[in-house]
Amino acid sequence: MRPIKYVTVLLTCLVLFAGCSKQYSQSTILINGKIFTSRDEGQFVSALAISKGMISASGNDEEVLAHKTKNTRIIDLRGKTVIPGFHDAHLHFWSGAYLAVQVNLIGSKSKSEALQKIAEAAALQKAGEWIIGRGWDHELWEGKKLPGHDDLDELTSEHFVYLKRIDGHAAWVNQKVLDLLNYNQTTPDPPGGKILKDPKTGKPTGILVDTAYDTLDNILSLPSSEVRTRVLQQAIQYSNSLGITSVTDNSDAQIFENYAQLFKRDDLTLRVNFWIYGDQNLDSLANRFNEFSVDHRFLNSRLTKFFVDGSMGSRSAYLHQPYRDDPTNVGLPQHSRETLLTQLRTAYKGNWYIGVHAIGDAGNSMVLDLYEELIEDKPDSENRLRIEHAQFVQPDDIRRFAQLGVIASMQPTHCISDMKWVENRIGDRAQYTYSWRSILDHGIPLAFGTDWPVEPLDPLIGIYAAVTRQDTLGNPEGGWYPEQCLTVGEAVYAYTAGSAYAVGAESWLGRLLPGYAADLVILDRDIFSIPPAEILKTRVLATYLDGKEVFNREILKGSGDD
Repeated sequence: MRPIKYVTVLLTCLVLFAGCSKQYSQSTILINGKIFTSRDEGQFVSALAISKGMISASGNDEEVLAHKTKNTRIIDLRGKTVIPGFHDAHLHFWSGAYLAVQVNLIGSKSKSEALQKIAEAAALQKAGEWIIGRGWDHELWEGKKLPGHDDLDELTSEHFVYLKRIDGHAAWVNQKVLDLLNYNQTTPDPPGGKILKDPKTGKPTGILVDTAYDTLDNILSLPSSEVRTRVLQQAIQYSNSLGITSVTDNSDAQIFENYAQLFKRDDLTLRVNFWIYGDQNLDSLANRFNEFSVDHRFLNSRLTKFFVDGSMGSRSAYLHQPYRDDPTNVGLPQHSRETLLTQLRTAYKGNWYIGVHAIGDAGNSMVLDLYEELIEDKPDSENRLRIEHAQFVQPDDIRRFAQLGVIASMQPTHCISDMKWVENRIGDRAQYTYSWRSILDHGIPLAFGTDWPVEPLDPLIGIYAAVTRQDTLGNPEGGWYPEQCLTVGEAVYAYTAGSAYAVGAESWLGRLLPGYAADLVILDRDIFSIPPAEILKTRVLATYLDGKEVFNREILKGSGDD
């Protein structure tokens, strides 16, 4: 790492750059840097020219300085590393933002720790109100046993308690909620869901899987639009501090309106590609969104999402063979094949980009089967087809990804979280999970994201995970199935150019080349040459969106963050 005086000089320059970048009256040239272009996984240049929010030239210092005019500001990067702005290809932005005002159970290392947080929330709520939260993970607890309604009933019988698991595919509720739903011994499992019941008494345990809690999501209203906008803006500022300039967001349709409000106020410092869930009226929602008249380079809604299964953690991912630790269970398909095919055909004919959530190997096989039928129906379509997560894929199906041109939209931090228990779920089949190297070697488009709040929002943790396949303490030594590791360049490419391709923006976004948006991140160290463990210590110095500074670490001086 360079001496502190160099960082100070750099940040001073960046503040000056920010002052002039608010307007497009002046061009800027960055020189003397190590700039990763994302043209491919190995190209670097030392200089960039920026004009009107776009990269106008890239190359060595001499080449780019030839574009200097009397109004050009020159910024000396003093060797700092620059990469394209991160594009999180799959996250739940509203869910992550909303946790700021909910019960956040992420990281609770025991049931008692989780219950303490819930009790503290209950003490602040009036009788009859809801206690809502997310983030518990029984795999982190001693004994790894699922909790039950009785744990919550001991804390309060006066509140409704609704707490989603970290993966969002199971919920922990108290008896008051079970009574509200009229769930009892005789209640059948809903299609695509499961009401866990005590094997002795037949009574619901308080754990609901996938569609079994859909009713709760439908009856619980979002907070006011004012609160939503405020919470979103705080989360956007946080994402900018992590170098994120674009996201592909899985959020409630109402949240689009709040993004649009931020855009109108010139406060949307993030490019948002917005999913519309496929079980809704796609054309009606698209028309409604178009009424907001926003710049589609900042707020785009051409994607639609479907689900084929649940999650491995909740044992609802759809498998070809039963779970090793639940031998009668192969997971929960969310729809019949015929129902899902009908929905997909409607979206495909409407020229939507389609993404389907699939985690289990049978789930991925089913989606590939359905995609093959869509392509046969309309072989000349320009639609992009994606599989979200693609966590457990058999080798033959990896080849089918390549043959069909399907995008693998994956989240590398899932690997280092799940590797501690996934072999208990599926045994030696775990060798076919999180297969990034196999995917790239087959020429499959790969887009990286975080799945926030399921995993941390910081993309640098994802880069570390993709490169090492080790947890943040460096375990296991040598990495978990290390033959699937990526290089830093490949991982950054997946997080930038790969994610841009997945939303059809590859011609203008995700690279630092002429004709591309000037979305970039300046890092405090060279992630391409440091030991991989130091990637976790790397910090973003500044983030630029459309050539304008949206984050500078200088403002954090004195906060204890270094």
